[in-house]
Amino acid sequence: MKLYYSPGACSLASHIALEEWGGDYDTVKVDLSKHQTEDGTDFYSISPRGYVPAISSDEFDLLTENPAVLTYVAEKTDALPTGKDRFKLLEWIGFIGTEIHGGYHPLFGQDTDDRQAKAKDQLAETYRLTEKLMDGKDWLVGDGPTVADNYLFVTLLWADKFDVDLPQSLVDYRERNKQRDAVGKAMSAEGLL
Repeated sequence: MKLYYSPGACSLASHIALEEWGGDYDTVKVDLSKHQTEDGTDFYSISPRGYVPAISSDEFDLLTENPAVLTYVAEKTDALPTGKDRFKLLEWIGFIGTEIHGGYHPLFGQDTDDRQAKAKDQLAETYRLTEKLMDGKDWLVGDGPTVADNYLFVTLLWADKFDVDLPQSLVDYRERNKQRDAVGKAMSAEGLL
């Protein structure tokens, strides 16, 4: 299995899951501003979408999009919940992708100050909803971290970077995630620590 990633991007969620698994996998760093891999290959020649995460494996020449990649990694690493928890996991991945991740687009680009301020306000409101939906639980699904937790964690790193107001429980959640061995290994591998 090979993960195409960009340091600190949403692909970090898959990178953490692969570290938790502990099996053999390869990584290829992608410079998204140049759309090149670390060896200078045009990333568009690998992935026409031009963004990460992307996974190649024995089953797929290339699989992209967070919901598919995170679910695939969880299944292949025996970390995919079963029964109703599987659907709760998918629900969380969908929510994080559309309501949180999507809300960061004005902050990642060269948008106007006004649009960026509005995006921060909307993200703060969405994180308050996230806190409410978590209902005091330590993890999103079940009794331990899942790929959905990895994804939410990555967005909370972005919240820190862009100074988005967070409820204290999500600040604590972010710090709790930072203490996980797999998180530290993946962040170190991406040069984030």
